[in-house]
Amino acid sequence: MFNVLMPKGAPFFEMLLEQNALLLGMMQSLVNFLTHTPHEHEQHHKVNTDLEERGDVLYGKILRALSQTFITPIDREDILRISQKQEETMDCLHGLSLRLSIFDFEHVRFPAKQLAKTIQQMLKLTTKMLEGLAKKQDSHKTRAFRALRDEGDSLLAVGLAELMDTKDDFTSAQFLLILKWNQAYERLSMVLEATVSLGETIEEAVLKNV
Repeated sequence: MFNVLMPKGAPFFEMLLEQNALLLGMMQSLVNFLTHTPHEHEQHHKVNTDLEERGDVLYGKILRALSQTFITPIDREDILRISQKQEETMDCLHGLSLRLSIFDFEHVRFPAKQLAKTIQQMLKLTTKMLEGLAKKQDSHKTRAFRALRDEGDSLLAVGLAELMDTKDDFTSAQFLLILKWNQAYERLSMVLEATVSLGETIEEAVLKNV
């Protein structure tokens, strides 16, 4: 009888890692789109929409588990913040995916490709940090994460500078393309900042709990 009344812990780390895997799946789809198959914009956006919807369901599951569980492996505030940051990053990725599907670029600019790959490497570091946190192992990646962030900032600056480096006699079509790429870079910047915030949130949890 006593065992029945005792609160059962939910598999929070498993759910956080599953959420992280969905996030990485969205990022991989974006990298594939930008580097290999820019014309398959509809398929790319469909994949990202499906993963984002699965992420929404999982996020709700984590919130319900937090409200119903008395004992958590780490502070419930840390679990909540990590899950929220992963959800926010997925939302940013979905917004970027939508813009790319609408714009249907014939050619993808090199800085955009490299920036996507850099963000992907940052997200892979968040996976390692989460895995270490689950095992109560020191898994902070501060130096590597900051190096990638600096690389991302540089690529973003280069990409925007390239947009401004145009001839005086560019056509209206070229001007429209510049506007589209400016919005695309703005969305990439949002994904970068969301990823940075996610990494910092996991880092804080690692330093607090390991």
